[in-house]
Amino acid sequence: MARVCGLDTLLKSYEPIAVALSGGTDSSVLLAFARLHGIRAIGISVDTGLTPPGELAAAQKLSERLGVPHVVIPLDMLEIPAVRENRPDRCYVCKRAMMEAVAREAEQRGCRTVVDGTHADDRAETRPGMRALRELGIRSPFAECGMGKEDIEALAGELGVPVRPPSACLATRIPTGEPVTRECLALVAAAEAFLAQEIPGTIRVRCTGGHRASIEADPAHRRRLEELLGAVKELGFEDVAIAPGGYREGGADSWKR
Repeated sequence: MARVCGLDTLLKSYEPIAVALSGGTDSSVLLAFARLHGIRAIGISVDTGLTPPGELAAAQKLSERLGVPHVVIPLDMLEIPAVRENRPDRCYVCKRAMMEAVAREAEQRGCRTVVDGTHADDRAETRPGMRALRELGIRSPFAECGMGKEDIEALAGELGVPVRPPSACLATRIPTGEPVTRECLALVAAAEAFLAQEIPGTIRVRCTGGHRASIEADPAHRRRLEELLGAVKELGFEDVAIAPGGYREGGADSWKR
């Protein structure tokens, strides 16, 4: 594949690299590809307190399997007012803080370039954090090579990297303007982890004021989801409902549609 050959050349021009490793499919494939091609690389993850369960563990497990150094930076995002208050620029502020931390760590460890898993199908209008990448000089090799989601998933199969369901920071489960609290984040994390064991596909538990939950999942599994509503409510929600239409992309903006 010409694009893959271009990826190899591009990464070699950037080395030594630090991969901003979220634990999701895209950044995991990027790190595995770099390792396979002998490119000097490390993985850097940020423990923000907003990460869905399993993401950080997946990053650690992959790094160990590849034999690549892995650094985890603790960063409490709820100490940042724009994030805690869930302002309209929350996603940008959060991404900027994360990547600043990654860039500092990368520099201290002698890495010349920080790269991330943003790809050609990602759009700035639905990912405000992409502006922070440009401002900080973070490179996105997949996007630069014109590789989209299908290309990355095909490469994942070749590299033996699991393709994980789409994920996003837990703050996207709370409507813009409503405060992000540790209690609500814990409820969302627990509910999504529970439902993921029972229902396949992408699941989102949106949390509104008063600890009311709206669950987005594949409509094909609605009957099973209805059977699980009581168990989800017992986790600590006051009320639980199923959102019509299933999962909607767009994070916090999906509430507007």
